[in-house]
Amino acid sequence: MTPSPGDEARRAALKAEAGAAFRTGNLGSAIDVLRRYACLFPEDAGGYGNLLAVARRTQMNSAALVRLARHALCLAPSVPSPMAALLTALAERQEALPAEFEDTMSRYSATEDVALARAIHLHRLGRPVCAERVVRRALIEMPDRPRLYQQLGLQRQGDSGPDSGRMFKKALFSAGAESLEMAAACEYLAANVHASGDLLRAVDLYRTALARVPGSAGLRANLAAALVDCGEAEAAETELRQTLILDPKHRDGLWLSSCLRIGAGDLTGGYRAHHVRWTEPHEGARSLAFGSLPLWLGQPPKGRRILVWGDFGIGDEIIFAPLAQWLAEQGAEVTLETDPRLVALCRRSFPGVAAEAREEAPRRLERFDYHVPSALLACFYERSGRSPDLHPFRADTERVSELREALGSARGGARLVGFSWGGGGARTSWSKSTELAEWEPLLSSPEIRPVSLQYTGAGVSSELPERILQSPVSDLRNDLDGLAALIACLDATVSISGINAHMAGALRRPGFILLPRLPLWFWGRNGSDSPWYPSLRLFRRSDDGWAAPIADLLKSVRRFLSP
Repeated sequence: MTPSPGDEARRAALKAEAGAAFRTGNLGSAIDVLRRYACLFPEDAGGYGNLLAVARRTQMNSAALVRLARHALCLAPSVPSPMAALLTALAERQEALPAEFEDTMSRYSATEDVALARAIHLHRLGRPVCAERVVRRALIEMPDRPRLYQQLGLQRQGDSGPDSGRMFKKALFSAGAESLEMAAACEYLAANVHASGDLLRAVDLYRTALARVPGSAGLRANLAAALVDCGEAEAAETELRQTLILDPKHRDGLWLSSCLRIGAGDLTGGYRAHHVRWTEPHEGARSLAFGSLPLWLGQPPKGRRILVWGDFGIGDEIIFAPLAQWLAEQGAEVTLETDPRLVALCRRSFPGVAAEAREEAPRRLERFDYHVPSALLACFYERSGRSPDLHPFRADTERVSELREALGSARGGARLVGFSWGGGGARTSWSKSTELAEWEPLLSSPEIRPVSLQYTGAGVSSELPERILQSPVSDLRNDLDGLAALIACLDATVSISGINAHMAGALRRPGFILLPRLPLWFWGRNGSDSPWYPSLRLFRRSDDGWAAPIADLLKSVRRFLSP
């Protein structure tokens, strides 16, 4: 039966109305319109498919979504979009595909959208081998599809498997030179090399992608992040301004801009958007593990049970752990969830806090009224006028005495100075680490005896020059209580901006710290003092390298140690 012109006009009007509601985010209205469409034109499989595509973004139960997919596939078995939409919905909910649909999957083996949705679905269900098999079968039928290579790369990257970068390169080579697929392939490969520490290549790939899609706020934010890691603050700020013009609420753009502004000294402006990392968490963010437990955002803390937790690396946990005690002093009942290596230190240092080791499994959240990452507490501490002063870490006095005695005979009339010169992850070690040869003036100073605080595996040799004393703490990486005791018994610490700098500052021990050109936000970008660590002196890398700041640092160390 041929549709009448009136029917065609009605179809077009309903589709336009549903599309307008969807684009404005009014999913409820879009679903109502599409339901009317399905009632008026039940023979049109596209109506059910569109309804399914919108409904999967809502809280509609899975049984209803399955019924919609069943209607659409019965009416038009050759149309793959309902199957792709159903698989995407079930992947998001981590639910299995009903058995009735398993038998029909072979029908869509040469359909890219279904293969991708099926691979993502299987991967979300914890079946990575099956997910890879789906993509590989699809590549036999469609060897020139960049998105299939991208999915294979993402799966391998997520599983820490081999050759993820090679898959992203294949996606790049199979994409058309001026296509959107080329931009996506460049972006995935850029993210891959960025994570591995190849920062200049990442910047180049992000810019190549942006040349094809200049209106992508996400790409600009990723480029800004790579520029930050390269130490290029001004270039990063330029990209972030463009990001926030394109999307004023872009989460990553707001977060990066916040960190840069705090680092530049604009605390009021920077902390204004500092919460966005946790109020709008990205997929896989740890804050999602707290479910419906509310995030503490400055509500009156008195009498409230608040779980404070660390969200970054070990140095960040050290710098912000004292804020848990500060929160307890505001009347809250505080539990601090921290790295297991810090539990003994925190229990000794913060009497008003219950320190517990972080666990992989979610803890009993009914014990708490709120949760809050320790780094977010920095915002509220600043607003309080940084009052009162934060509690320092306290080393184990018995271990301090033991280590002091063990090092006594090695002193030989010289001053003992803890020393570390390298470290960091793939994205940061190049900017913060130094070569041991650059410290020759320190090593040749007769009045100073360096004690190694350097752990192996940080891009440095385990072989130490004779002048450097081996650490009496055998496992500096894992025995952080021992590291704290060692730093506490030394005359001073000289370090790059790693865990030893944080530990010396948290213990309020004298420290002379070498910073990269663009350090993390809490170190600030200017000045020689740290508001978080008053016992430290900071020395910043210049555009000409490390020579000048190392020379200035050594002059300060000698002045401090002189009688």
